[in-house]
Amino acid sequence: MSERVLEISNLQKSYGDNQVLKGVDLTLNKGEAVSIIGSSGSGKTTLLRCVNLLEEFHGGTVKIADKAIGYTETNGKRTRISNREITKDRALTGMVFQSFNLFPHLTALQNITLSLKKVQKKSNVEALEIANHWLERVGLPDRGDSFPGQLSGGQQQRVAIARAIAMNPLIMLFDEVTSALDPELINEVLDVIKALAGDGMTMLIVTHEMRFAYEVSKKVIFMNEGVIGVEGTPDEVFKNSNNERLVAFLKNTKF
Repeated sequence: MSERVLEISNLQKSYGDNQVLKGVDLTLNKGEAVSIIGSSGSGKTTLLRCVNLLEEFHGGTVKIADKAIGYTETNGKRTRISNREITKDRALTGMVFQSFNLFPHLTALQNITLSLKKVQKKSNVEALEIANHWLERVGLPDRGDSFPGQLSGGQQQRVAIARAIAMNPLIMLFDEVTSALDPELINEVLDVIKALAGDGMTMLIVTHEMRFAYEVSKKVIFMNEGVIGVEGTPDEVFKNSNNERLVAFLKNTKF
């Protein structure tokens, strides 16, 4: 039986009068790669940010490893937990953003080891061992002493991936990680994610790269106006769906 890592139930999120998530239900099992596709404004990134607790959500629950995160509920009243507890819950996930968010004054190795030492209290030796391992896994074994300004965009994003994974989260969240890259650098980042998925890493991926989503995913989710419009295997979503919104969306994408 599959081990459920993430369970989202009736997730709702609004910005003022604009309801962005209108009751999303989603599950993710250990070792699965699930891609989320959809038009801009459909709620994809907001969904990831709610899972990572970068956004407050206004209804529903998010459970990681069967633990409700972000809020407690007593007698039907939801209460957001303390910032300290939020930080602990957030550590269950690792998130890689569109922008690389590396510290420019730190080397690649220092960017990765910083949280290992500050948050997880690893020794210098252990933090360096972990950082070097993941730099090698993302194809940058010889760039540990390079500063972000000395790296290409693709290399910086791979360092950002290594930094997030080094913290050993239960789930990796990827939010349009190639959207800020020049076309010739996109595949080097996607190939790293494919390799990690092949190794059985649990991941939720927001992407506009349709061929990549088809190749890497156990399941694909098409979001439309704050709800899940279609959910299924890559073949079901990309080749066999009659959903009019999905068909129209795919016509305007490269696949």
